[in-house]
Amino acid sequence: MSSVVVTDAEERAALGAARGLRRSGYRVCAVAHGRTAATHWSRSCAERVRLPDPRENVPGFIDGLDELLRSGRYDALIPGSEASLLAVSEHRERLEHATRLGLPSREAVRRSVDKRLLLEVAARAGLAAPHSKACKGLEEAEAAVLELGYPVVLKPAQSFQPMNGGSKQQGVVFVPDPETLESSVPKLTPPFIVQRFERAGFLSCTGVFAEGRLLAATTSRVLRLWPPVAGMHCYAETVSSPDGLTDRVRALLAAVGWQGIFQLQMLELPGGQLSVIDLNPRVFASIALDNYAGANPAAVWCDWLLGRNPLPVVAQPARRYRWEEGDFCHFAWQLRHRRLRAAAAAILPHRRVAHSWFRVTDPGPLVARALNLVFRGRRRI
Repeated sequence: MSSVVVTDAEERAALGAARGLRRSGYRVCAVAHGRTAATHWSRSCAERVRLPDPRENVPGFIDGLDELLRSGRYDALIPGSEASLLAVSEHRERLEHATRLGLPSREAVRRSVDKRLLLEVAARAGLAAPHSKACKGLEEAEAAVLELGYPVVLKPAQSFQPMNGGSKQQGVVFVPDPETLESSVPKLTPPFIVQRFERAGFLSCTGVFAEGRLLAATTSRVLRLWPPVAGMHCYAETVSSPDGLTDRVRALLAAVGWQGIFQLQMLELPGGQLSVIDLNPRVFASIALDNYAGANPAAVWCDWLLGRNPLPVVAQPARRYRWEEGDFCHFAWQLRHRRLRAAAAAILPHRRVAHSWFRVTDPGPLVARALNLVFRGRRRI
């Protein structure tokens, strides 16, 4: 049985990857920095390892991975977050002698997490992003908003920046007014992006890209987010891919230079135009949906890495995904705003649904997640 190391075992993405790998016959070693890592509580996990968090201690994380992989028992490594991806890519010489990483060049990885570059390649691929401006400070941001109009979205050029031996994470900020702009800009490392906020639907294209081919592809329509504006998927449903989308996705990924598992997020603008807003070159939080719909990106990727020549797969439509706590928060938010119908939709049960944490045959991760939330709440008191 082939063995795969998956990092960031606390995350939904890592749990979904581990479950997909186990179902395809792989043995999973899950790496985490905490005791209540959900994947460590999963039946899909055969081996549990604790290492430093790459967000806080990159040298310690890499030292630990190096020692773990030296045994030669592991056939592949899948980073479970962007922080881990960047750490592994930048220190690949210490790891690739002992296992398969499958990463493109160091420069290609850097390009894949560069949101300014994404604006350029998306336009060339026919998936132009909403009108955006790269800025270096508040004065330039204010000038950009005069042109774009409120509301806007502030985005870091790169989500993770090296800092004090670890990495600093910067998120997306919804900016409805000048006061929010003034308070938000100093928190971002320049340069950053000011992007027009578009009220539109969300479409996600996910899968595996290698040798110029989409080896696995899932298209899903995102029906709810948490937070409701500029948030993460909490409810989605697979759909048939719009005409020409797969060709444009291939062109975009080839232009960036990425190879591996990916998530491309887009807006569905009036008239059917698709507009890219983000690229995640890694496993992603809603990967459980891909697995349930028959695409299983982590297993397809490892099959390709091990030379098993997997046949391209396309996810089945009408399969659904629910992030439990995200949907619960969405329900409470809608209820607080007295939108009763929208609130009810967030808690109604549905058929053919894959959950991020819960599975009847694998209940441990949901228990671990509940404990994690309890411990986090106590620390805030």
